[in-house]
Amino acid sequence: MDFNKLRTATKKPKAIDPLEIFRRLPKAPGINDLYTSQAEVLQSWFAKRSDRDVVLKLHTGGGKTLVGLLLAQSSLNELGDPVLYLTVNNQLVNQTVAKAISYGIDAVPYTAGVPLDEDFKNGTKVMVATYAALFHGKSKFGVRGGANAPVSVSAVVLDDAHAAFSVLRDQFTLAVEQKTAKELYAALTNTFRAAFREIGKVGTFDDIVNGDDYGVIEVPYWAWREKLDAVQELLKARSADYALVWPLLRDNLHLCHALITRSTFSITPALPLVNAIPTFFDAPRRVYMSATIADDSEIIRTFGAGLEAVSSALTSRSLAGVSERMIIIPELMPSRFDVVASAKKLLQATASKKKGAVVLVPSTKAAANWTDIATLPANTQAVEVAVEELQTGQGFGPVVFASRYDGIDLPGNACRLLVIDGLPVGTSDYELFRAAALHGATAITRMLAQRIEQGMGRGARGAGDHCVVLMLGRNLSAWVAKASNFRYLTSATRAQLEMGQTISKSIANTKELGAAILKSYNREKDWTEFHAETLADLVDETAVDKASFKLAAAERKAVDLWQDGHHESAIARIQKALADQAPDDQTVGWFEQLSARIADSWGHSERAQELQRSAYSNNRNLQRPKVLPPYRPIPEPNDQAKAIVARVEEYKPRRGFMQAFEEAVSALDKNASANQFEQALADLGRMIGLSAERHDENGEGPDVLWLFPSKIGWVIEAKSRKKAAAALKKEEHGQLLVAKEWFSKNYPGFGVVAVSMHPEAKATKAAGAYASHALTYEKLAMLVSDARTLLTAACDSQLPKEELARECARLLGKSPVAADKLAKTYLQPFAEL
Repeated sequence: MDFNKLRTATKKPKAIDPLEIFRRLPKAPGINDLYTSQAEVLQSWFAKRSDRDVVLKLHTGGGKTLVGLLLAQSSLNELGDPVLYLTVNNQLVNQTVAKAISYGIDAVPYTAGVPLDEDFKNGTKVMVATYAALFHGKSKFGVRGGANAPVSVSAVVLDDAHAAFSVLRDQFTLAVEQKTAKELYAALTNTFRAAFREIGKVGTFDDIVNGDDYGVIEVPYWAWREKLDAVQELLKARSADYALVWPLLRDNLHLCHALITRSTFSITPALPLVNAIPTFFDAPRRVYMSATIADDSEIIRTFGAGLEAVSSALTSRSLAGVSERMIIIPELMPSRFDVVASAKKLLQATASKKKGAVVLVPSTKAAANWTDIATLPANTQAVEVAVEELQTGQGFGPVVFASRYDGIDLPGNACRLLVIDGLPVGTSDYELFRAAALHGATAITRMLAQRIEQGMGRGARGAGDHCVVLMLGRNLSAWVAKASNFRYLTSATRAQLEMGQTISKSIANTKELGAAILKSYNREKDWTEFHAETLADLVDETAVDKASFKLAAAERKAVDLWQDGHHESAIARIQKALADQAPDDQTVGWFEQLSARIADSWGHSERAQELQRSAYSNNRNLQRPKVLPPYRPIPEPNDQAKAIVARVEEYKPRRGFMQAFEEAVSALDKNASANQFEQALADLGRMIGLSAERHDENGEGPDVLWLFPSKIGWVIEAKSRKKAAAALKKEEHGQLLVAKEWFSKNYPGFGVVAVSMHPEAKATKAAGAYASHALTYEKLAMLVSDARTLLTAACDSQLPKEELARECARLLGKSPVAADKLAKTYLQPFAEL
């Protein structure tokens, strides 16, 4: 019997409802029906399918791939034009095509080096490709203004959109590596040395270019504009080396940041110029599929998605797809033990039981702490091999992955123990630059929250899956203990972390730690029921932060207007957004600097510098203007005990504050960089209840300022790398005296103590330092130790806030860290040699 003939005779019109498409598909064994959450978002999408932008959010492991393939097939059936499905890497391309085939959906992979598949171009099969395959200067899909006509599609489905932000940024970044293009790197950096001298940063510039500093500095945008012709000529001569990105940037260099590190000169646009790729930008349907991260503003900034689409993302209240995770934070436990050594033993024991054991770290450097017991894949191909071995049970690890917080899926037995070591900060030059520029801003907190959630999502992939997550590292432990950070996490993650904090506080020793983990491995009923009931009780609907969406939309619109030459409209758009949203000072500064950059590009240099002064006044991590704004004194401190308690109370549990303390003071070391040391000294001042800041601008003001409740100020010059035998010299003491005069002018009515961080309290006769004081490394170590004792006692107290303030005052009465005892205890007058 010819079943094809019978099928043709009874063939109905193609279904366009994704639920009906699924119903009609032949099902492979094990595929039964959709989750409730999948059906809900598919129904919602179908009702809104004509909208240009739609955002779908499902829990990690909640079946996003099937949802994406069904709505891709729906668009193909309805419109008959090509449909493109994007994912993060080639491994996921292959997985998606394999899933499509198992579901009975026709899909073809993008293949490098050959023409685009005819079935895709004819609109009969969905093409699955990476973001990198679409977004580059020689894209087979076409580039705006290029020789070949762009491929038109009816829909683009962006899978794991939240994981593509850094991928897309990389596609629009031209990176000149010092190792492979030494002459070009030298020519580009030397072009801007004078600009750094002009803003008093030539020392930092020289240290970075000479390889002595690991920081990231941005070329002042006014210098970048002035030298664009020279940069264009230098790059044009080597454009063949940057063939995939040069066509995207060559006419848009004025829209770019220029960033310098010891290894790279990077050129990257303010925001990815996605309008250069018509296949994406002109698509009538763009569907962004995201995990249930709490903030989606980056979808607007990166892709230019519509504000309304992101604000009203389609999601489900169903817990389908929420995996079971036992989260443990050893550094919040009441006992003291070697956390890393214990984690290593647990990883090895887990792998020996034929259960997957995995470590996630933020960098290759951090991975070195684990390579004595874990394998570190050397490149992307090795990562894919390691992931496949874990997935198929050919290996169980331990494996350590560096900066792989997304793009690897380890379901089931592939990962039963996941160690996340350290706060997942950015790794690219742009990410490090933006994190430094927005230090303390909510935008960076959101980014960290997203990465932490992404990292936890590697180890358990959907309903019925489970794993144990160990969170290590002082900075990560402090971050998850700080109560204000919780609002940037999704409801399910908050619930699991709250359970984790409760579990961690109840574990007394390493034996109990191992016993708790076994309860998850052995599927013991008391644990599984506790998790399920607590999760159901604690999970609620995550509030949408529309303010951040509006700011992101303003930034995206301003950059688009700037690119189109509408400078005044771009600046007005930013100013209106700031007036409407009132974000934190760091973010205000970031937006004002963007306005200044646009004004400078417009040729309005005076207005640009005025805006830059305002930006710098709000956020001193930004570019220093040519003329400094008036100094704004920091607030006078209140009662020291109440100030300490206010900081301790930011953490739940309070012990998290001690992790933040230890992380801060770890940089109070003579081998730390000047930036690290000064920041740590300012942080120490705040943690012991004083007001403090870093200042030092072009020789004015101290490196660090501490203000005391008694209207006294310490102006501190922090010479962290002085040799032990060196005495304070006349020139160094002169800097301290200038800082002292600056303080008296800006803080009238305050007394002042001039302090120099120095190996010993010795000065040359010419220095004339008889009225100044030394804070030696030895005395600083004593101060840190005494502060640790005081703060630990406060953190270990179970007293409520008001009673804790009285207890802290009592502790200060006995402690040398009390504000009125600090000078007598830790400072020494300089003695002449």
